[in-house]
Amino acid sequence: MDPANSPLGRMLLDEITPVVMVLRTNLVEESCQKNGLSLIEILSPFCAFNNIDVPVRTASDQPYRIQKFKLRLFYASDIRQPNVEAAKERLKQVITRAGEKDYSDLCSDPSQIETVLTTTQSELVPSWFPFFNKELVHTVSFSDHEAFDHPVACVLVVSSKDNEPINKFVDLFNIDQLPSLLNDGAMDPKILKYYLLLHDSQDGTSEKYIGSFLHYYARLQNIK
Repeated sequence: MDPANSPLGRMLLDEITPVVMVLRTNLVEESCQKNGLSLIEILSPFCAFNNIDVPVRTASDQPYRIQKFKLRLFYASDIRQPNVEAAKERLKQVITRAGEKDYSDLCSDPSQIETVLTTTQSELVPSWFPFFNKELVHTVSFSDHEAFDHPVACVLVVSSKDNEPINKFVDLFNIDQLPSLLNDGAMDPKILKYYLLLHDSQDGTSEKYIGSFLHYYARLQNIK
């Protein structure tokens, strides 16, 4: 069964999937913004896996195969629990906007009124409910008492224009850059790390920058 065919399945795919923390330098974000996109927006299409067939082990040892999989990307600065009062206000706005849209749709298409009246109560789900549910999940995200939103891996991204890129990778995973929940011990600090060197072709050929990077890396290895 395709999980995207049910509301619960879609919520699991969108909200209860592994989180990857993203750390990047300012030059990386500047390069991405040339396309009108953030780094996460550029990487996101590569985080959805469809038409796969991967067996997984369950608690009951019953065979189960994953057909779809998704990763969620968050900047380290966004891995924090939202302000409660701000979240309440946002929930009110979500419900209000959904209600106003329903009213507008009913006024513009009277036939929908008949559809609503003939729909059984068990089938009648308020249009605002999916939006409310999604916002509610976001409201309680990144808490210290659950691990659904705790990152399982980290992607560190440095630009080829950054000086001493190896040191930049080290500096990115600095205690000052990390979420407070990770520094406080609520999240596991021993997560997988992946390193990405980003080059903007508008800055010239990559050979020059890659050569400098490899030269600097070799020099560090000799020092060790």
